[in-house]
Amino acid sequence: MVRNLLAADSAAAVIALVGVVVTFSLLNDRFLAPINIQGIIVRASISAITGLGMTLVIAMRALDLSVGSVMGFAAIVVAELIVSGVPRELAVLAGLAAGCGLGLVNGALITLLRLPSFVATLATLSMIFGAELLITDGQTVSIHDGVLNKLVVGNLGGHVPAAALIAAVVFGLVWVIFHRTPFGRHVAAIGGDTRAAIGAGINVSTVTLGTFVLVGFCAALSGIMAGAQLQNVNSTIGVGAGLTAIAVVVVGGTSLAGGAGNLFGTVCAAVLLAAIKAGLNVVNVSSLYEDLVFGGILIIALMVDGLRRGAGRKGMLVV
Repeated sequence: MVRNLLAADSAAAVIALVGVVVTFSLLNDRFLAPINIQGIIVRASISAITGLGMTLVIAMRALDLSVGSVMGFAAIVVAELIVSGVPRELAVLAGLAAGCGLGLVNGALITLLRLPSFVATLATLSMIFGAELLITDGQTVSIHDGVLNKLVVGNLGGHVPAAALIAAVVFGLVWVIFHRTPFGRHVAAIGGDTRAAIGAGINVSTVTLGTFVLVGFCAALSGIMAGAQLQNVNSTIGVGAGLTAIAVVVVGGTSLAGGAGNLFGTVCAAVLLAAIKAGLNVVNVSSLYEDLVFGGILIIALMVDGLRRGAGRKGMLVV
């Protein structure tokens, strides 16, 4: 039975989510309050969107550590443009374009300079964060845009936050790209065996560039949504988002060994981590303990991945 559970890539996240909901509901009935559930959905939607892009990166056996900085940069671009009087639609497009551009830079560093993805994105993480501080002068930028806010936290039918619809659309698009296009098959092929993929005629550089542009777009969208929710943007908006993105992917059942990606598991894990965060708040556990809890969850997920894949699993791709 245990082996069967381990074989189901997203089963652990689903079972854990049920356990978390039951546990916190018994500890405090405020956990199931509508306002708390809506907060969980919004938080999960934002982290799931970044996680969906990261799923393809990890399926390619790479990593993008800069997604948190990309989130913050895109949010700052949108906020600064709106404050300057630029129409919100153009500001949002500019923010998304900035995310794609930063993803393209990451992909170029990896493909042209042959830097490992870990090193390249660690460097851009620092550079983008520095650019955010220069743009904002270390200050907070207030948006005061009710329309953008409603596009994230406004309820559809009076119950479901609009952020969930955005996440569902992104899930559908990424699912089609990953499972129904040659590009998605090439991503998995590169993660499975890079040399074999090259031998099969796959342009690894082009696929790598496209994958990092996609995760840049997803990170930018998440950052813009987070800024729209808070109505205040500064350089800290994406801090910790990189670890969260990797966590939701791994906890959701996608192996760091690459070659495959579980998009549904990523969404389940995003809901799981959002539920844990909300549950800890409801039972008055200090936020100082959240990183300890999430780190422990990530370690457990990696251990489960090791048991599932066995001793023959591959190492991380260096591209």
